[in-house]
Amino acid sequence: MTSASPGWYQDPNAPDQLRWWDGDHWTEHRHPKDVSPPSPQPGSTSPGTPPPPVGGPEGPSRAKKPVYKRAWFLVVAGVVAIVVLVQVFSSLGGSGSTNADAQGASSSTTTAPKAKKKAASPEPVDRATTSSPSKKGPGVGDKARDGKFEFVVRSVKCGIKEVGDQYLGKKAQGQFCAVNLSVKNIGDAPQSMFADNQYAFDAKGRKFSADAEASMYDNQSQVLWEEINPGNSVKGKVYFDIPKGATLVKLELHDSMFSGGVKVTL
Repeated sequence: MTSASPGWYQDPNAPDQLRWWDGDHWTEHRHPKDVSPPSPQPGSTSPGTPPPPVGGPEGPSRAKKPVYKRAWFLVVAGVVAIVVLVQVFSSLGGSGSTNADAQGASSSTTTAPKAKKKAASPEPVDRATTSSPSKKGPGVGDKARDGKFEFVVRSVKCGIKEVGDQYLGKKAQGQFCAVNLSVKNIGDAPQSMFADNQYAFDAKGRKFSADAEASMYDNQSQVLWEEINPGNSVKGKVYFDIPKGATLVKLELHDSMFSGGVKVTL
C-alpha cells in the first residue's frame, strides 16, 4: 500500500487519541481525539489538522517486519533448536549403551554352550484300540442273516428283456435283473420264502420290489413261494424290473414281511 501523506491519524496504540504521521514514520506528537488539533502550514511536516485517513479507518498501513525478525518466530525457532539438541544427545547416549549391550550379548552367546536338541520320541500307539475301516456289511458271496433265514447272494445279472418261453413268459418294462441266491432255514421251525418280500435299490436310492410273475416263469427257481424246513436250503432267482440304464447297488432281504431285513451290498 502507498505511504500516507503527513497528517493526524488514529494512534494504532491508543484508540482515544491521534498521532502525527510525517509521511514516513510515526512521531511523538499526540493529541486527544475529541479536541481539534492545530492546522499545519502548507508543505509543512509539523503537526496540524489531520486529513481524511489514507488506507481505511485504521490509518496508514505500517511496514511489516520480515518473519525471521519477529519475536514469535525467534521464540519458536529457539524451542525447536533445544528439542533437536536434546534428541541428538539422547540418541548418542542410547546408541552407546545399545552397542555395549549388544557386545555383551554377543560375547555371552559365543561362550555359552549350545544345548543339544532332544529328539522327540514317537508317541506310543495302542494297536488294540486302533480303529480299522468300518465294514459296509455283507456282500456278494457272504452270509447274511435275517430271522430264520441265512441268505447268500451268488450273482446278479441285468439287461434281461424277457423271462419264460414262447408260450408262457413276461417281457420287462425296462430290464430284468436276476438275483441268484440260496436261502437256508437256520431256525427250529418251518418258514416260507416269498420273492415278494425282497427289495432292491439302485444308485439313485430308488427302491424296487421283486416281480413274482417273472420268478414264476423261471422253471428252475425255487424261491417264488417255498416252505423251507429247519436245516434245509433252496436255490433260485429273484427278478426285479428296473429302468434301462439303472444299476442295482444294494439288496434288502427278509425272512418274512414283518422282519427288519438284512442289507447286502452288490
